[in-house]
Amino acid sequence: MLIVSAGLTNTARAQMFSVQEDETEQRLLNTPNTAVYIGWEPAEFLYKGEAPRMQGGPGSYEFDGPLLRMKFETIGFEAHLGVGGKMTGIDEIGYFDAGVKAIRGISLVRSQTFQLQVPLQLRSSINTVSNNEQISGDAQFRQATMEFGGGGKVGVRLGQGIRFTASAIPSYGFSFATGGIFGGQIYELETQTRFYVDRLFGQVGLSAGWDYGFKRFDVDDDEFDYNFRSHSFLIGLTF
Repeated sequence: MLIVSAGLTNTARAQMFSVQEDETEQRLLNTPNTAVYIGWEPAEFLYKGEAPRMQGGPGSYEFDGPLLRMKFETIGFEAHLGVGGKMTGIDEIGYFDAGVKAIRGISLVRSQTFQLQVPLQLRSSINTVSNNEQISGDAQFRQATMEFGGGGKVGVRLGQGIRFTASAIPSYGFSFATGGIFGGQIYELETQTRFYVDRLFGQVGLSAGWDYGFKRFDVDDDEFDYNFRSHSFLIGLTF
């Protein structure tokens, strides 16, 4: 028991040291470490199961239309929220997702003008899709996920107060029904690009981004096997 406690304590201290090291570097380079974004996200949610499509059953939650996307990003932590429905131009479907992820970057190359990292992340999310034409909500798509992933990230300082970052992180985990007993696996790929212009208005800067996301829900019940694919176009503030 003492050995386990000591191991957990050492791991926590190492993670805290990593975050503190990144924060110190951000301050030395006069770089904002927090950003908030809002964006427009064309998305598609397509049924990939083998069960026959039917009204109120398999394939009922397919859609192809835009979502409203919001994101919060800071050192070691990110959160996201997405909504879609009649207000975004998707008439028959209601969509909602929300999630958080903890990130730790392992630096391979680090200088004032260039960085190369291996980011590791643990993420959790909830994904809900409803069909407004259905009378019963018993079989709605409601999946919670827990995933682990790792990938690559580069950062380039283009000039005083101008930066660019790009990352790609595949992940794998488990998907389980909220309030149900069926579940399965989820495969996900997320790429992010960010362009920053720092300290434009005092401590506040601007950022623009483009994200690509892909999720494959492989649920034990074929009725809920779907692929989600999206492109997010984001604008935000840094501070």
